[in-house]
Amino acid sequence: MTLSLRIFVLALCFVLTACDGHWEQVEKTKGYQGKARVNPFLAAQRLLEDLGHMPERRLNLGLMPHTDAVIILSGEGGVSEGRARQLTRWVQDGGHLIYCLSGCRAYNDHASGLELGMAMLENVLDQEGDPLLDEFGIELQKWDSDAMERSLEAARKKMEEKTQGTQEPEKAAPEKKDASDKNKVAPKPPEKLNDLLKEAGKMVDALHEDLMAEMGLDWKGRHYKLKLAGFHALKLNRALDAEDGEFAVGEPENAAVLHLEHGLGLVTVLTHARPFRNRWLTEHDHADWLDALITADGETTREVFFVAAATASFMDLLWERGWMVVIMVVICIAFWLWRHMPRFGPLSPVQLDETRHFSSHIASLGHFYWRMRRPDVLVQAAREAVWEILRTRHASVDAHTRHLSDALAASIATRCQLPLERVTAAFDMPAPHQAHNLIPLLRDLQTMRTHL
Repeated sequence: MTLSLRIFVLALCFVLTACDGHWEQVEKTKGYQGKARVNPFLAAQRLLEDLGHMPERRLNLGLMPHTDAVIILSGEGGVSEGRARQLTRWVQDGGHLIYCLSGCRAYNDHASGLELGMAMLENVLDQEGDPLLDEFGIELQKWDSDAMERSLEAARKKMEEKTQGTQEPEKAAPEKKDASDKNKVAPKPPEKLNDLLKEAGKMVDALHEDLMAEMGLDWKGRHYKLKLAGFHALKLNRALDAEDGEFAVGEPENAAVLHLEHGLGLVTVLTHARPFRNRWLTEHDHADWLDALITADGETTREVFFVAAATASFMDLLWERGWMVVIMVVICIAFWLWRHMPRFGPLSPVQLDETRHFSSHIASLGHFYWRMRRPDVLVQAAREAVWEILRTRHASVDAHTRHLSDALAASIATRCQLPLERVTAAFDMPAPHQAHNLIPLLRDLQTMRTHL
């Protein structure tokens, strides 16, 4: 080891051991793992399975189920006007729709303030509106914005007090120190940044709890205690019909939940799906209320579909509505590839040391033109060979003529021992595309070239 390397190692050891280190053990909740991390309604699905229902989770709605089913639909993905009309007709025919405006995404329920950030993003709904709510005569508005402002103001004041408490006091006049004070150890300065972060987390949690509202619901002879999110409020543009089982959690003009009859079916609108999520399903009476909603029309066993978004993908709709056409297109493409691609199997060995004769090249060229559907090239070449011999043997034949006179045709037929019709056809008929017609024509031209 060189001297410079030794000095560097000693200096590094001195830096690592000379500082007054501080170790603090902090517990942090990471949230659910596995299936519960990506499915916020896993506990609700297993609860409904134990109660005898048939729950199913879907990423998109696709085709509408039967009207004896229940759809728990998320409004975070957006609902088009066409899909809103389709859902309205489905509810009118007897279906039950539970529509959650928010809280259906797979975020971490244990992360402080995350839902608060989502609430700010959900303000888009206040500006653009929701076509599905318009179909049911429901307006969307902010829920108790004054309480939010009060909570934010209280959090700001607490933060200012904590910040002022951590500031150093003004220096006072020096006092006389006793000899015993020299042996006293000065107190360590507080961890300002860590303390502020902890206080900020606690304030965010408190603000988050302030925006949650504990409400009571009396429905079908039972009292339910619920804790609902307070980001939005629902306003019904008509009077509730309590005799038919309709209810509102809160006032109809400022409600967190509306349960309405629409035609032969039911629709339940929640501002947030918090009561049905994994973390809060076991709190208060959320589980009992979910079972009561599923069996609201008296059915003891239902199909329940948890849908994350309302818009189906193009490929899903294509497969569901036109799977026969898709299969036919795939078969046609496979047949086309089988027809035009080289055959499978081992390749024939290439013999590079074998010398090919010139006639084999001519034969290969003829096969090439025949495969390319060009028999006219083969017939024209054979005719030009015969014309070249005729111009050489008969001086009376013009060099640029391609017309066979009757006397010349009769002379060729006599000398080659061929019928006169075949001699005339060999020069005049168009090139045939059938092998049984092309071979006799080329044979006659070859006979003329040999005997002339």
